[in-house]
Amino acid sequence: MMSLPPDLTVLLACIRFQLGTITASEVTNLLTPVLNWDCLVQTAIAQGVMPLLYESLKAIGTIEGTDNAPPLVQHSVMMQLQHLHRMNGLNNLSQTKELLKILDGLDKANIEAIAFKGSVLAAFAYGNIALRQFNDLDIFVRQRDFWQAKAVLMSHGYLSPYLDSADEMEGFDRYLQISLSNRNAEATMFGRQFQPSLLHSNPERSIDLHWGIPPRILWKSDGFDLLWENLARVDLMGRSIQTFSLEATLVIQCLNVAKEPWKRSFKQVCDAAQIIHRHSTEIDWHSALEIASALRCQRLFLLGLYQTHRLLHIQLPLEIQTQFDCDPHMSEWQFAEDRCFSMFQPMWWWEYNARFHTLDRWWDGLFITLHFLPIGLKWLLSLLKHLIVPNDRDREFYPLPKALFFLYYLIRPIRLLLKFSPVDKSVTIEQQL
Repeated sequence: MMSLPPDLTVLLACIRFQLGTITASEVTNLLTPVLNWDCLVQTAIAQGVMPLLYESLKAIGTIEGTDNAPPLVQHSVMMQLQHLHRMNGLNNLSQTKELLKILDGLDKANIEAIAFKGSVLAAFAYGNIALRQFNDLDIFVRQRDFWQAKAVLMSHGYLSPYLDSADEMEGFDRYLQISLSNRNAEATMFGRQFQPSLLHSNPERSIDLHWGIPPRILWKSDGFDLLWENLARVDLMGRSIQTFSLEATLVIQCLNVAKEPWKRSFKQVCDAAQIIHRHSTEIDWHSALEIASALRCQRLFLLGLYQTHRLLHIQLPLEIQTQFDCDPHMSEWQFAEDRCFSMFQPMWWWEYNARFHTLDRWWDGLFITLHFLPIGLKWLLSLLKHLIVPNDRDREFYPLPKALFFLYYLIRPIRLLLKFSPVDKSVTIEQQL
Protein backbone atom coordinates (compact mmCIF):
# COMPACT_ATOMS: atom_id res chain seq x y z
CA MET A 1 0.00 0.00 0.00
CA MET A 2 1.28 3.45 -0.92
CA SER A 3 2.41 5.83 1.81
CA LEU A 4 0.04 8.75 2.43
CA PRO A 5 0.34 11.91 4.56
CA PRO A 6 -1.30 11.71 8.03
CA ASP A 7 -4.36 13.76 7.02
CA LEU A 8 -5.06 11.53 4.01
CA THR A 9 -4.47 8.41 6.09
CA VAL A 10 -7.04 9.49 8.71
CA LEU A 11 -9.50 10.60 6.03
CA LEU A 12 -9.15 7.28 4.24
CA ALA A 13 -9.72 5.41 7.49
CA CYS A 14 -12.91 7.40 8.17
CA ILE A 15 -14.25 6.56 4.72
CA ARG A 16 -13.45 2.89 5.24
CA PHE A 17 -15.24 3.00 8.58
CA GLN A 18 -18.32 4.44 6.87
CA LEU A 19 -18.18 1.55 4.42
CA GLY A 20 -17.72 -1.00 7.19
CA THR A 21 -14.33 -2.26 6.02
CA ILE A 22 -12.49 -1.29 9.24
CA THR A 23 -13.47 -0.89 12.89
CA ALA A 24 -13.88 2.26 14.99
CA SER A 25 -10.82 1.39 17.06
CA GLU A 26 -8.66 1.34 13.92
CA VAL A 27 -9.72 4.92 13.25
CA THR A 28 -9.27 6.17 16.82
CA ASN A 29 -5.74 4.73 16.87
CA LEU A 30 -4.89 7.25 14.15
CA LEU A 31 -6.34 10.26 16.00
CA THR A 32 -3.12 11.23 17.69
CA PRO A 33 -2.57 14.54 19.55
CA VAL A 34 -0.17 15.72 16.84
CA LEU A 35 -2.77 15.39 14.09
CA ASN A 36 -3.31 18.67 12.24
CA TRP A 37 -7.10 19.00 12.37
CA ASP A 38 -7.24 22.11 10.19
CA CYS A 39 -5.31 20.27 7.51
CA LEU A 40 -7.60 17.23 7.85
CA VAL A 41 -10.76 19.31 7.43
CA GLN A 42 -9.39 21.19 4.43
CA THR A 43 -8.19 17.93 2.87
CA ALA A 44 -11.65 16.41 3.31
CA ILE A 45 -13.18 19.45 1.58
CA ALA A 46 -10.65 19.33 -1.26
CA GLN A 47 -11.18 15.58 -1.70
CA GLY A 48 -14.97 16.07 -1.77
CA VAL A 49 -15.77 13.85 1.24
CA MET A 50 -16.26 16.34 4.07
CA PRO A 51 -19.77 15.02 4.95
CA LEU A 52 -18.38 11.49 5.33
CA LEU A 53 -15.62 12.70 7.65
CA TYR A 54 -18.22 14.38 9.85
CA GLU A 55 -20.55 11.36 9.86
CA SER A 56 -17.66 9.01 10.68
CA LEU A 57 -16.34 11.05 13.60
CA LYS A 58 -19.86 11.53 14.93
CA ALA A 59 -20.59 7.79 14.69
CA ILE A 60 -17.29 6.92 16.36
CA GLY A 61 -18.15 9.32 19.17
CA THR A 62 -21.45 7.50 19.73
CA ILE A 63 -19.70 4.14 19.79
CA GLU A 64 -17.19 5.47 22.30
CA GLY A 65 -20.03 6.49 24.59
CA THR A 66 -19.87 10.28 24.24
CA ASP A 67 -22.44 12.70 22.91
CA ASN A 68 -20.38 14.15 20.07
CA ALA A 69 -16.96 12.71 19.36
CA PRO A 70 -14.15 10.76 21.01
CA PRO A 71 -11.89 12.77 23.35
CA LEU A 72 -9.16 12.91 20.75
CA VAL A 73 -11.39 14.99 18.45
CA GLN A 74 -11.50 18.63 19.43
CA HIS A 75 -14.98 19.98 20.11
CA SER A 76 -14.27 23.00 17.88
CA VAL A 77 -13.46 20.65 15.01
CA MET A 78 -16.77 18.84 15.36
CA MET A 79 -18.62 22.16 15.50
CA GLN A 80 -16.83 23.33 12.37
CA LEU A 81 -17.66 20.09 10.55
CA GLN A 82 -21.26 20.29 11.69
CA HIS A 83 -21.54 23.81 10.28
CA LEU A 84 -19.94 22.76 6.99
CA HIS A 85 -22.20 19.72 6.81
CA ARG A 86 -25.30 21.86 7.21
CA MET A 87 -24.10 24.35 4.61
CA ASN A 88 -23.41 21.52 2.20
CA GLY A 89 -26.92 20.17 2.81
CA LEU A 90 -28.45 23.59 2.06
CA ASN A 91 -26.41 23.89 -1.11
CA ASN A 92 -27.43 20.40 -2.23
CA LEU A 93 -31.08 21.14 -1.51
CA SER A 94 -30.88 24.28 -3.63
CA GLN A 95 -29.16 22.39 -6.44
CA THR A 96 -31.80 19.66 -6.31
CA LYS A 97 -34.64 22.17 -6.62
CA GLU A 98 -32.86 23.68 -9.60
CA LEU A 99 -32.46 20.25 -11.21
CA LEU A 100 -36.17 19.50 -10.88
CA LYS A 101 -37.00 22.87 -12.45
CA ILE A 102 -34.67 22.21 -15.40
CA LEU A 103 -36.08 18.70 -15.93
CA ASP A 104 -39.58 20.18 -16.02
CA GLY A 105 -38.45 22.65 -18.68
CA LEU A 106 -36.94 19.90 -20.82
CA ASP A 107 -40.05 17.77 -20.41
CA LYS A 108 -42.28 20.63 -21.62
CA ALA A 109 -40.06 20.86 -24.71
CA ASN A 110 -40.59 17.09 -25.29
CA ILE A 111 -36.91 16.36 -24.68
CA GLU A 112 -36.21 13.14 -22.82
CA ALA A 113 -33.45 13.74 -20.29
CA ILE A 114 -31.55 11.64 -17.78
CA ALA A 115 -30.25 13.24 -14.59
CA PHE A 116 -27.13 11.64 -13.14
CA LYS A 117 -24.29 12.38 -10.72
CA GLY A 118 -24.96 15.35 -8.39
CA SER A 119 -27.99 14.98 -6.13
CA VAL A 120 -29.29 11.97 -8.07
CA LEU A 121 -26.13 10.01 -7.29
CA ALA A 122 -26.24 11.22 -3.68
CA ALA A 123 -29.75 9.78 -3.30
CA PHE A 124 -28.97 6.65 -5.32
CA ALA A 125 -25.65 5.70 -3.73
CA TYR A 126 -25.70 7.40 -0.32
CA GLY A 127 -29.42 7.44 0.42
CA ASN A 128 -29.19 11.11 1.45
CA ILE A 129 -28.51 14.14 -0.77
CA ALA A 130 -26.60 15.83 2.08
CA LEU A 131 -23.90 13.14 2.23
CA ARG A 132 -22.16 14.09 -1.02
CA GLN A 133 -20.34 17.24 -2.09
CA PHE A 134 -21.18 18.52 -5.56
CA ASN A 135 -21.21 21.90 -7.29
CA ASP A 136 -22.90 21.30 -10.62
CA LEU A 137 -25.67 19.35 -12.29
CA ASP A 138 -25.30 16.74 -15.03
CA ILE A 139 -27.97 16.00 -17.61
CA PHE A 140 -27.80 13.46 -20.44
CA VAL A 141 -29.83 13.85 -23.64
CA ARG A 142 -29.84 12.18 -27.04
CA GLN A 143 -27.42 13.59 -29.58
CA ARG A 144 -30.26 14.70 -31.84
CA ASP A 145 -31.77 16.73 -28.96
CA PHE A 146 -28.51 18.23 -27.77
CA TRP A 147 -28.73 21.73 -29.26
CA GLN A 148 -32.45 22.06 -28.56
CA ALA A 149 -31.76 21.09 -24.94
CA LYS A 150 -29.08 23.77 -24.80
CA ALA A 151 -31.64 26.32 -26.04
CA VAL A 152 -34.01 25.28 -23.23
CA LEU A 153 -31.24 25.75 -20.66
CA MET A 154 -30.41 29.16 -22.11
CA SER A 155 -34.08 30.13 -21.74
CA HIS A 156 -33.65 29.36 -18.02
CA GLY A 157 -30.72 31.79 -17.83
CA TYR A 158 -27.88 29.35 -18.44
CA LEU A 159 -25.17 30.60 -20.77
CA SER A 160 -21.75 29.56 -21.97
CA PRO A 161 -20.19 33.04 -22.21
CA TYR A 162 -16.57 31.91 -22.35
CA LEU A 163 -17.00 29.67 -25.39
CA ASP A 164 -17.04 30.74 -29.02
CA SER A 165 -18.71 28.53 -31.62
CA ALA A 166 -15.46 26.71 -32.46
CA ASP A 167 -14.81 25.88 -28.80
CA GLU A 168 -18.37 24.65 -28.39
CA MET A 169 -18.07 22.36 -31.40
CA GLU A 170 -14.79 20.99 -30.08
CA GLY A 171 -16.45 20.28 -26.74
CA PHE A 172 -19.34 18.63 -28.56
CA ASP A 173 -17.05 16.38 -30.61
CA ARG A 174 -14.25 15.72 -28.12
CA TYR A 175 -15.79 15.84 -24.68
CA LEU A 176 -19.36 14.86 -25.67
CA GLN A 177 -20.68 17.75 -23.58
CA ILE A 178 -20.78 21.47 -23.03
CA SER A 179 -20.90 23.32 -19.73
CA LEU A 180 -23.32 26.14 -19.05
CA SER A 181 -23.33 28.44 -16.05
CA ASN A 182 -25.84 30.79 -14.49
CA ARG A 183 -25.15 33.45 -11.89
CA ASN A 184 -28.21 34.32 -9.86
CA ALA A 185 -28.91 35.79 -6.44
CA GLU A 186 -29.49 32.44 -4.75
CA ALA A 187 -26.36 30.87 -6.22
CA THR A 188 -24.30 33.92 -5.27
CA MET A 189 -25.60 33.72 -1.71
CA PHE A 190 -24.54 30.10 -1.35
CA GLY A 191 -21.22 30.86 -3.02
CA ARG A 192 -20.42 33.63 -0.55
CA GLN A 193 -21.37 31.53 2.45
CA PHE A 194 -19.35 28.56 1.30
CA GLN A 195 -16.35 30.50 0.09
CA PRO A 196 -14.62 31.09 3.47
CA SER A 197 -15.08 27.48 4.56
CA LEU A 198 -15.19 25.19 1.57
CA LEU A 199 -12.68 27.06 -0.55
CA HIS A 200 -13.62 25.13 -3.68
CA SER A 201 -17.12 26.58 -4.17
CA ASN A 202 -18.07 28.87 -7.00
CA PRO A 203 -20.91 31.42 -7.02
CA GLU A 204 -21.73 30.27 -10.54
CA ARG A 205 -24.28 27.50 -10.76
CA SER A 206 -23.46 25.27 -13.71
CA ILE A 207 -24.92 22.42 -15.71
CA ASP A 208 -22.96 19.92 -17.77
CA LEU A 209 -25.08 18.89 -20.74
CA HIS A 210 -23.96 15.51 -22.13
CA TRP A 211 -24.81 13.45 -25.17
CA GLY A 212 -22.22 10.76 -24.49
CA ILE A 213 -20.30 9.24 -21.59
CA PRO A 214 -16.95 7.58 -22.44
CA PRO A 215 -14.07 9.82 -21.30
CA ARG A 216 -11.99 9.29 -24.41
CA ILE A 217 -11.86 9.92 -28.12
CA LEU A 218 -12.92 6.89 -30.15
CA TRP A 219 -13.23 6.27 -33.85
CA LYS A 220 -16.98 5.64 -33.67
CA SER A 221 -18.71 6.29 -30.37
CA ASP A 222 -21.82 4.27 -31.21
CA GLY A 223 -22.65 2.57 -27.90
CA PHE A 224 -24.69 5.36 -26.29
CA ASP A 225 -28.07 3.94 -27.36
CA LEU A 226 -27.45 1.11 -24.92
CA LEU A 227 -27.54 3.62 -22.07
CA TRP A 228 -31.14 4.48 -22.95
CA GLU A 229 -32.00 0.82 -22.48
CA ASN A 230 -30.50 0.80 -18.98
CA LEU A 231 -32.59 3.22 -16.96
CA ALA A 232 -33.99 3.28 -13.44
CA ARG A 233 -36.02 5.59 -11.21
CA VAL A 234 -34.84 7.32 -8.06
CA ASP A 235 -36.88 9.32 -5.54
CA LEU A 236 -35.75 12.92 -5.26
CA MET A 237 -37.63 15.24 -2.92
CA GLY A 238 -40.80 13.20 -3.35
CA ARG A 239 -40.51 12.93 -7.12
CA SER A 240 -39.55 9.94 -9.23
CA ILE A 241 -36.61 10.94 -11.44
CA GLN A 242 -35.23 9.01 -14.40
CA THR A 243 -31.57 8.10 -14.11
CA PHE A 244 -29.22 5.39 -15.30
CA SER A 245 -29.59 1.84 -14.06
CA LEU A 246 -27.53 0.56 -11.17
CA GLU A 247 -25.06 -1.15 -13.50
CA ALA A 248 -24.73 1.82 -15.88
CA THR A 249 -24.25 4.19 -12.93
CA LEU A 250 -21.48 1.96 -11.55
CA VAL A 251 -19.75 1.89 -14.93
CA ILE A 252 -19.89 5.69 -15.23
CA GLN A 253 -18.50 6.22 -11.73
CA CYS A 254 -15.67 3.73 -12.28
CA LEU A 255 -14.76 5.58 -15.47
CA ASN A 256 -14.51 8.77 -13.39
CA VAL A 257 -12.14 6.95 -11.02
CA ALA A 258 -9.88 5.64 -13.76
CA LYS A 259 -9.87 8.15 -16.59
CA GLU A 260 -7.43 10.76 -15.22
CA PRO A 261 -5.19 9.34 -12.44
CA TRP A 262 -3.56 12.72 -11.76
CA LYS A 263 -6.95 14.35 -11.07
CA ARG A 264 -8.52 11.54 -9.07
CA SER A 265 -10.06 12.36 -5.70
CA PHE A 266 -11.45 10.33 -2.82
CA LYS A 267 -14.95 11.44 -3.78
CA GLN A 268 -14.79 9.65 -7.13
CA VAL A 269 -13.57 6.43 -5.53
CA CYS A 270 -16.06 6.75 -2.69
CA ASP A 271 -18.96 7.19 -5.13
CA ALA A 272 -18.14 3.87 -6.77
CA ALA A 273 -17.61 2.20 -3.39
CA GLN A 274 -20.93 3.48 -2.03
CA ILE A 275 -22.80 2.04 -5.01
CA ILE A 276 -21.23 -1.37 -4.45
CA HIS A 277 -21.69 -1.21 -0.66
CA ARG A 278 -25.31 -0.08 -0.74
CA HIS A 279 -26.45 -2.31 -3.63
CA SER A 280 -24.08 -5.27 -3.35
CA THR A 281 -26.82 -7.91 -3.68
CA GLU A 282 -28.57 -6.13 -6.56
CA ILE A 283 -25.71 -5.53 -9.00
CA ASP A 284 -25.75 -7.65 -12.14
CA TRP A 285 -22.01 -7.79 -12.78
CA HIS A 286 -22.41 -9.51 -16.13
CA SER A 287 -24.65 -6.66 -17.30
CA ALA A 288 -22.17 -4.06 -16.02
CA LEU A 289 -19.37 -5.70 -18.01
CA GLU A 290 -21.59 -5.78 -21.10
CA ILE A 291 -22.37 -2.07 -20.78
CA ALA A 292 -18.68 -1.22 -20.36
CA SER A 293 -17.82 -3.39 -23.37
CA ALA A 294 -20.51 -1.74 -25.51
CA LEU A 295 -19.03 1.66 -24.58
CA ARG A 296 -15.60 0.24 -25.47
CA CYS A 297 -14.17 1.03 -22.07
CA GLN A 298 -14.30 -2.29 -20.20
CA ARG A 299 -10.63 -2.12 -19.30
CA LEU A 300 -11.10 1.37 -17.88
CA PHE A 301 -14.15 0.13 -15.93
CA LEU A 302 -12.13 -2.72 -14.44
CA LEU A 303 -9.33 -0.31 -13.57
CA GLY A 304 -11.81 1.87 -11.66
CA LEU A 305 -13.10 -1.19 -9.80
CA TYR A 306 -9.55 -2.28 -9.01
CA GLN A 307 -8.60 1.09 -7.55
CA THR A 308 -11.83 1.21 -5.52
CA HIS A 309 -11.19 -2.28 -4.17
CA ARG A 310 -7.54 -1.52 -3.46
CA LEU A 311 -8.10 1.82 -1.75
CA LEU A 312 -11.29 1.20 0.25
CA HIS A 313 -11.14 -2.61 0.64
CA ILE A 314 -14.57 -3.05 -0.94
CA GLN A 315 -15.29 -6.71 -1.59
CA LEU A 316 -15.84 -7.67 -5.22
CA PRO A 317 -17.10 -10.97 -6.68
CA LEU A 318 -14.56 -13.57 -7.76
CA GLU A 319 -15.45 -13.14 -11.45
CA ILE A 320 -14.34 -9.51 -11.28
CA GLN A 321 -11.16 -10.20 -9.32
CA THR A 322 -10.27 -12.86 -11.91
CA GLN A 323 -10.45 -10.14 -14.54
CA PHE A 324 -7.84 -8.15 -12.59
CA ASP A 325 -5.43 -11.06 -12.75
CA CYS A 326 -5.73 -11.14 -16.54
CA ASP A 327 -4.25 -7.64 -16.86
CA PRO A 328 -0.61 -7.50 -15.69
CA HIS A 329 -0.59 -3.68 -15.91
CA MET A 330 -3.54 -3.18 -13.56
CA SER A 331 -1.41 -2.63 -10.46
CA GLU A 332 0.78 -0.04 -12.21
CA TRP A 333 -1.97 2.61 -12.11
CA GLN A 334 -1.62 4.02 -8.61
CA PHE A 335 -4.15 6.28 -6.86
CA ALA A 336 -1.81 9.04 -5.75
CA GLU A 337 0.51 9.21 -8.73
CA ASP A 338 2.73 12.26 -8.46
CA ARG A 339 2.51 13.83 -11.89
CA CYS A 340 4.91 16.74 -12.21
CA PHE A 341 4.04 18.41 -15.49
CA SER A 342 6.82 20.36 -17.19
CA MET A 343 8.08 21.22 -20.62
CA PHE A 344 9.90 17.90 -20.75
CA GLN A 345 6.96 15.93 -19.28
CA PRO A 346 3.88 17.78 -20.56
CA MET A 347 0.35 17.02 -19.44
CA TRP A 348 -0.73 15.96 -22.93
CA TRP A 349 1.80 13.12 -22.83
CA TRP A 350 0.39 11.75 -19.58
CA GLU A 351 -3.13 12.09 -20.98
CA TYR A 352 -2.16 10.30 -24.18
CA ASN A 353 -0.31 7.58 -22.28
CA ALA A 354 -3.24 7.02 -19.89
CA ARG A 355 -5.75 6.75 -22.71
CA PHE A 356 -3.57 4.61 -24.96
CA HIS A 357 -2.83 2.01 -22.29
CA THR A 358 -6.45 1.58 -21.20
CA LEU A 359 -8.01 0.91 -24.59
CA ASP A 360 -10.14 -2.14 -25.30
CA ARG A 361 -9.33 -2.17 -29.02
CA TRP A 362 -5.94 -1.47 -30.54
CA TRP A 363 -7.33 0.39 -33.57
CA ASP A 364 -8.75 3.06 -31.28
CA GLY A 365 -5.13 3.70 -30.36
CA LEU A 366 -4.42 4.77 -33.94
CA PHE A 367 -7.24 7.30 -33.81
CA ILE A 368 -6.05 8.66 -30.44
CA THR A 369 -2.49 8.89 -31.76
CA LEU A 370 -3.68 10.85 -34.78
CA HIS A 371 -5.60 13.16 -32.46
CA PHE A 372 -2.58 13.88 -30.25
CA LEU A 373 -0.10 14.08 -33.15
CA PRO A 374 -0.62 17.81 -33.86
CA ILE A 375 -0.33 18.52 -30.12
CA GLY A 376 2.90 16.52 -30.00
CA LEU A 377 4.37 18.29 -33.03
CA LYS A 378 3.51 21.68 -31.55
CA TRP A 379 5.17 20.65 -28.28
CA LEU A 380 8.25 19.39 -30.16
CA LEU A 381 8.65 22.69 -32.00
CA SER A 382 8.29 24.56 -28.73
CA LEU A 383 10.87 22.29 -27.08
CA LEU A 384 13.35 22.78 -29.94
CA LYS A 385 12.89 26.53 -29.65
CA HIS A 386 13.52 26.29 -25.92
CA LEU A 387 16.67 24.23 -26.49
CA ILE A 388 18.12 26.35 -29.27
CA VAL A 389 17.07 29.99 -28.87
CA PRO A 390 19.27 31.89 -26.35
CA ASN A 391 17.73 33.73 -23.42
CA ASP A 392 18.82 36.06 -20.61
CA ARG A 393 20.29 33.23 -18.52
CA ASP A 394 22.66 32.34 -21.36
CA ARG A 395 23.83 35.94 -21.53
CA GLU A 396 24.28 36.00 -17.74
CA PHE A 397 26.15 32.70 -17.89
CA TYR A 398 28.78 34.09 -20.25
CA PRO A 399 28.56 37.76 -21.33
CA LEU A 400 29.61 38.40 -24.92
CA PRO A 401 29.74 41.53 -27.07
CA LYS A 402 27.00 42.07 -29.66
CA ALA A 403 29.27 41.08 -32.50
CA LEU A 404 29.65 37.59 -31.02
CA PHE A 405 25.94 37.06 -30.22
CA PHE A 406 25.80 34.09 -32.62
CA LEU A 407 28.02 32.15 -30.21
CA TYR A 408 25.10 31.98 -27.74
CA TYR A 409 23.55 29.37 -30.04
CA LEU A 410 26.53 27.18 -29.14
CA ILE A 411 26.65 28.21 -25.49
CA ARG A 412 22.99 27.41 -24.82
CA PRO A 413 23.17 23.61 -25.45
CA ILE A 414 26.41 23.47 -23.45
CA ARG A 415 24.73 25.29 -20.54
CA LEU A 416 21.73 22.97 -20.66
CA LEU A 417 24.01 19.92 -20.68
CA LEU A 418 25.76 21.25 -17.59
CA LYS A 419 22.42 21.97 -15.92
CA PHE A 420 20.95 18.53 -16.47
CA SER A 421 24.18 16.54 -16.20
CA PRO A 422 24.14 13.93 -13.39
CA VAL A 423 27.74 14.78 -12.40
CA ASP A 424 28.39 17.19 -9.54
CA LYS A 425 28.78 20.83 -10.45
CA SER A 426 30.59 23.55 -8.59
CA VAL A 427 28.67 26.01 -6.46
CA THR A 428 29.59 28.85 -8.80
CA ILE A 429 28.11 27.17 -11.87
CA GLU A 430 25.05 26.00 -9.90
CA GLN A 431 24.34 29.56 -8.81
CA GLN A 432 24.72 30.83 -12.34
CA LEU A 433 22.22 28.24 -13.64
